[in-house]
Amino acid sequence: MAVTTLYLVRHGETDYNRNSIVQGRGVDAPLNERGRRQAEALARRFAAVPLHAIYTSPLRRALETAEAVRRYHPAVPFFQMADLEEMDWGELEGKPYAPPYDARIRAIYERWRAGDYDYPVPGGESILDVQRRALRALKAILTRHEGKTVLIVTHGRFLRILLASILPAYGLARMEALPHTNTAVNHLVYENGRFRALRLNCTAHLEEAAVDDGPRAEVAV
Repeated sequence: MAVTTLYLVRHGETDYNRNSIVQGRGVDAPLNERGRRQAEALARRFAAVPLHAIYTSPLRRALETAEAVRRYHPAVPFFQMADLEEMDWGELEGKPYAPPYDARIRAIYERWRAGDYDYPVPGGESILDVQRRALRALKAILTRHEGKTVLIVTHGRFLRILLASILPAYGLARMEALPHTNTAVNHLVYENGRFRALRLNCTAHLEEAAVDDGPRAEVAV
């Protein structure tokens, strides 16, 4: 079987990220100024990488990040895929990781740590809901582009769920062990029905471009 190369990337920073406010699937925020600089650094990283397709979540923060890469690859097929959207955080979308909402968020994390992946965020999705559509999206991409190189721009919690689902060293029980910095690159290869990670959460392009990447609260999205 041919080797398929995947670059799974988180979108650039938004003001919601900076201010530790939950975005999820229903908040369609643009990149902020720092996020745009991150996206441009990412785009330059991939400027000379032969890509056969670019996929993105249709949410604006991901789409703007993917379009920055696309400017260096104008002839490469470009797809928006709804299944790549962030987890639906329901009633918590637009709410800060601060009282009283931080207690509700921590309670949800506790359910997940206990293995209750079918527990939905009130008004939103469960981990298993996201896992199902993430794996469906990945299967479609692998089927269409076997043996090719594909860049996929998506979201933080979505990436944690997807990577934990396909990398044997993790599993959903260890999804929190997978960090997700804005525009970080996860470089995977798929061969003989198995995924292998070559790089996880790589931010070399931010360091090279001297984009300030100070610590941010990883609230989920």
